Amino acid sequence: MNDEELLFQKSVREMLSAKLAPLCREIDSRHEIPETVLSSMAEFGLLGITVPEKYGGPAGNMMMASLAAMEIAAADPSMATAVYYLLVNGWSHILNRYGALKLREELLPRITSNRAFLGIATTEPGGGSDLVAMKTSGEIRQGSVVINGEKTYISGMAEAKRKGGGHLTLVKTDPNAGHRGLTFVYVPADSKGLEFSVLDNMGRMGISTSLVHYKDVEVPAHYIIGEPNRGFFYAMEGFNYARTLVSAACLGAAQWALEVGEKYIKERRAFGSPLAKYESISFEYADLAVQIEMTRNEIFKAAFLLDSKDRGKEVSVKEINRAVAACKLVAPQLAFETIKKVMMWHGALSYTRDALLEMAMRGVISYLVGAEGALNVMRLIIIRDMLGPEYLPYR
Repeated sequence: MNDEELLFQKSVREMLSAKLAPLCREIDSRHEIPETVLSSMAEFGLLGITVPEKYGGPAGNMMMASLAAMEIAAADPSMATAVYYLLVNGWSHILNRYGALKLREELLPRITSNRAFLGIATTEPGGGSDLVAMKTSGEIRQGSVVINGEKTYISGMAEAKRKGGGHLTLVKTDPNAGHRGLTFVYVPADSKGLEFSVLDNMGRMGISTSLVHYKDVEVPAHYIIGEPNRGFFYAMEGFNYARTLVSAACLGAAQWALEVGEKYIKERRAFGSPLAKYESISFEYADLAVQIEMTRNEIFKAAFLLDSKDRGKEVSVKEINRAVAACKLVAPQLAFETIKKVMMWHGALSYTRDALLEMAMRGVISYLVGAEGALNVMRLIIIRDMLGPEYLPYR
């Protein structure tokens, strides 16, 4: 990191320590991120870090966005605020890159000022990672797109309905063209014909997750992102940004948990000695500390590659895919294992709501079970781009 990025990280940490960390249990209990928190993040430039200044963003980069994701998850280990943050940042980046000028001018200033939410809607009840098998249709007419179908496990729908905004939604516009027949469309949450029901999750309680139904939902043609039938490629590019931020958030939660554990094993005594003197615990601590540092470096590598590509440098797409997939494969598992082991160091205390560890575990599990891409899909990406596509099991 350079001096600017180090200063940025320090400033973000200080702001979140004052504005977010004291409210993390309240966020989990009340199932809502306070607007005061989101407004503070907007004032700090955290809602749309890569968005240009003309739309209210700070025109930052993915390295800065990743640093902020780590700090947000450390301040709110329930992961709710981190989820809100990474969705808005990952997909505002794609909106700014490929959205029509009219849509950018309409939506981006509202996102960066906390007057609108932006998320992603790809997963359907019949499957998540197999996007080509989706059934939600989009009929492109003269001047509009008409959408029918349903999506599920969509984060932030209630927030978008309440404050404004919506989701970049993947729809099938050419049923016979496979992945080349999908189109990315911005769909406002208050669109006529759109209905949703909120699911009851085990964690990440501060942000909603919904089942969404589209019945003849019609949006203007300028809400199409980029070119029709190229939505799959825009979504894959967006997932590289979102997955890097997911990984950074998981790393932040892991680092937070290890620091909680370090303090505890130094202070808690058993049989006359601090827990940290027992090798069964101190060796685990050493392993976790090294794994966290290695994973942090991999996340920085992914952010660096994405930033290099954004600056117009020649960067292999396969190299970016591998780096991002490696982060998304490792970081959620590391976060879970770190929190689990720190809970075991704490014993029965960790099983109570007096400790924040149970809240953190409920949050990071979402990224073990598939949010922003299943772990086995990350393995398939690595196999495809290292061994070659002919070695994929479904070929």
